[in-house]
Amino acid sequence: MDYLRSLIASFISDPQQVTILVYLVAVAGAVLLAFATATLIAGIYSPMKVKVQELAHVDTPSSMQGRSAFDKRLEKLEKISVFKGGSDGDSETKKLLIHAGFHNENALLVFKSLKLLSLLIAASLTLLLIKYFPNMSQLATFYFVALILGVGYLIPSLVLEHFAKQRMREMRKFFPDALDLLVVCTESGLGLLEAFQRVSQELEIAHPELSHELKLVCQKVKVGFSMQEALNEFGERTGLEDIKGLNAVIVQSLKLGTGVANTIRVYSEEYKDKRLQEAEEKAAKIGVKLLFPMLLFIWPSFFIVAVGPAVLKILKVWGLAFG
Repeated sequence: MDYLRSLIASFISDPQQVTILVYLVAVAGAVLLAFATATLIAGIYSPMKVKVQELAHVDTPSSMQGRSAFDKRLEKLEKISVFKGGSDGDSETKKLLIHAGFHNENALLVFKSLKLLSLLIAASLTLLLIKYFPNMSQLATFYFVALILGVGYLIPSLVLEHFAKQRMREMRKFFPDALDLLVVCTESGLGLLEAFQRVSQELEIAHPELSHELKLVCQKVKVGFSMQEALNEFGERTGLEDIKGLNAVIVQSLKLGTGVANTIRVYSEEYKDKRLQEAEEKAAKIGVKLLFPMLLFIWPSFFIVAVGPAVLKILKVWGLAFG
């Protein structure tokens, strides 16, 4: 507190204003830290426990009570202007949260609380920087403070984007397996909904993320959504163009009344051709991508080993001849 007072006093000469600012900063920091910490602690759920309860279809009274208390706490946070949504940035953040697998309606508030907590930690680091490096110039201090605060503000978004891309990459990797199973199920006589259910059951252990998304499609159809709406939401949740393409051909087949099994079979063959073309394209680019590493790292080492001894002998002979 004394250090903060002396820091503010270096900019403001009036002692009374310094005291007021110190208390305002302390109160604001304490309130923000309390909100962020409470939301963080309340938002931590055990993934294993949630998964077991989902599989067993059991909601214990303690879990229901804990979640209701958490929801009430978040409702209070939502009234604060800092946590209110509605902007374009919030919509993009919601998409990233959904792509990362956070489907809870309170996920955005938890993410904002984590972002605020990260910013407060960055602010604490800036105070430590100023305290332990008092001889640093004002320009350097300004740049370091701006850098630390910027990193603290961006880290949660970067981590969320990494999780979203990683989950999308995993689902894209295992989507061909699901597509082949879907072809087998539909051609064996199962309906589209039953085929989705069967595929989700088969993929539950090997590919749990994709299995969960397929189960959501089935659940939405069971509660009254049309297959077209459920498939469109499936494509938006995953964010994968491959799945959106499958949804488009299935919806078109349902509208035109054609056989879904033949449609999925044709799409599966076209998708395999597309993957083969992508693999060939990546293989064709390898030579160009290896050119610069070879020129910078491999060839210099090769010439040093192959030509170096000969050059040293020539220099030695020249030294004896002309020296």
